[in-house]
Amino acid sequence: MNMNDLRLDYFIRQDLKLYQHKEHFHFNTDTRLLANFLKVNDQETVLDIGTNNGALLLWVDQFEVKKLYGVEVLKEAYDIAKLNADTFFQHEHEIIHAPIQEVNVESVDVIISNPPFFTQKETHPNVKMDMRQLGRIEINLTLDELIKHANRLLKSNGRFYFVHRPTRMQEILTTLNQYSFGAKRVAFAYDKDHECKSILIEAIKERRCNCQILPPIEI
Repeated sequence: MNMNDLRLDYFIRQDLKLYQHKEHFHFNTDTRLLANFLKVNDQETVLDIGTNNGALLLWVDQFEVKKLYGVEVLKEAYDIAKLNADTFFQHEHEIIHAPIQEVNVESVDVIISNPPFFTQKETHPNVKMDMRQLGRIEINLTLDELIKHANRLLKSNGRFYFVHRPTRMQEILTTLNQYSFGAKRVAFAYDKDHECKSILIEAIKERRCNCQILPPIEI
């Protein structure tokens, strides 16, 4: 990894620094929305599926957590996440280079994810699968796999926080139900033209919840 290819940015607050590769998928509005949406309690263990450069874990590291796990399948992104974790994180952490389908750790309290949103079917065949597109398209992780393995790695009554596209809401709710999740909190984020762009979900493993729809978020 060439440090000249990286730039030092801040995430949400100016004191929260991390490195990003100039040509890779960067943290974005959805990452910030999810960071502000999720909740973490003292001494909880948190796992980030598709951690990319570790931005969400950097935010969670500000809480009194027990341990942080970041899972990243792309070697280049893993290297940057590990650099950020070893440089900036305060709490015990482990960055894992592997597909989530092959990860086995002790069950965690909280799982977070800003996953790929777009199916391969809806992606034009001429799209070049560079590092940016691999963060957007379901090449290495489908929605079904995301929710299935969140269930596998969470404790009973563990919390799963993720952001996705509202166009896939029916599929999301059906898949959550299939893998024994109950949706507890849902928020919709709108752009300046009042178009819903993102959906934020808190789901609880093995619990039926009265779902709370939060006030709309303006991007």
